[in-house]
Amino acid sequence: MPTPIEIVKALQAAAERRDREAILALVTPDLEYHYHVGSKPVHGPEGLGRFLDRHWARTKDGVWNIETFAQSGDKLLMEGYEEFTETTTGKRVTHRYMGVMEFRDGRIARWRDYFQLDRQPENG
Repeated sequence: MPTPIEIVKALQAAAERRDREAILALVTPDLEYHYHVGSKPVHGPEGLGRFLDRHWARTKDGVWNIETFAQSGDKLLMEGYEEFTETTTGKRVTHRYMGVMEFRDGRIARWRDYFQLDRQPENG
């Protein structure tokens, strides 16, 4: 069975390709995804698929870079940054990122994202 970080790297590669089906195959049927603090969570692969469709309609050229991660049991904590171009404005958006994923049977069961908008990643 792949390790949690290997699963996330597969998720990143699928996201870069915008491979919806590959992403949905990496989550459990009862997925709970909190994509932003204070927003209503997304549930299940169907909900995640709708979220991806909306996100991809508004963005292009996405980059998700994990700089640091730590694993404890079935939980993975990640820190890095995300970048994308807004399709309506052409503006390049960069924000710091912190995520927590919980895994069950080799798939993502819980996913919480925390981020700051429009921040440049630090070099070094």
